[in-house]
Formats: sequence, C-alpha cells, structure tokens
Amino acid sequence: MRKFFFIISFIALSACGFKVVNLSELENYNIVEINTSGESKINYIIKNHLLKVSKKDDNNKLSIKLTTKKDRIIKEKNIKNEITKYEISVKANVNIKRIKDNEEFNFTVVKKGSYDVAKQNSTTRNNEKQLIALLSNELADEILTETSIKLNDS
Repeated sequence: MRKFFFIISFIALSACGFKVVNLSELENYNIVEINTSGESKINYIIKNHLLKVSKKDDNNKLSIKLTTKKDRIIKEKNIKNEITKYEISVKANVNIKRIKDNEEFNFTVVKKGSYDVAKQNSTTRNNEKQLIALLSNELADEILTETSIKLNDS
C-alpha cells in the first residue's frame, strides 16, 4: 500500500507541467544609460548593482531613470522620551525605456528597515549606514527582478 501511494504521488507531481524560472536566463539586456536623482549614496549602490548584470553585447538596449527618496522616522521611544529606534524607508521610482521600440515601463519599489540607537553616536551612524546599504541592495535586486518580468511579459 505504501509503495502504491508513493508511485501515484510521484506520477501526479512529475506531470504537473511546473517549470522553475531561472532569472539569469531572463536578464538579457544592455543598460545604455542610468539617470539618477535623489539620494546619491543609495543611487550609487543601485547603479553599480544594475550595471553589474547588464550585458554589453545584447541588442535589447535600455535607458533607466531612477528617483530615490529616503525617510527616517522615529519608531520607538522609552519612558524618558528618548529615541531608542529609528525606521528608514527607501522608495525608488523606476522608469525603464526600451530604446528599440520606445516602450516605457514604470514601477515603484519600497523597502523598510529599522535600527537601534546606541549609546555612542558613531555606533548609531554605523547602524544607519549598514541598514541603508542593506536596503539599497534589496532595492536593486527587486528592480532587477521587476525589470526582467516587465521586459519578458511584453
């Protein structure tokens, strides 16, 4: 009985037609230019991440306009009304233009994270810098995924 159940489940699951999408096969484009505005540190990280994936010999040429905005808000305070935690929200508005047919795609990506306030100001600043770097890399990954999806859907 146990073997029978195993064989039936194997046949049912292997014939479902599901195929894992390999995103590296979908990333077939050449980024010709990236225009950025907003937060320069975040733009620098995202721009380098995008250019690393770009394939110089591909005919699918793209122009990207990137606008970023960073907001820092107070997340928690203690009983003495001292700030103990900040939250950073990074928002990127992306406009992608395919050069060969002037087709445009727009989308927005938002990432949030929080960091603790330390006893020393330098430690607090390092916490903020590390969080911004992490959020910027996550934004870049999300932009690459969304770009691949938008370009391959059309």
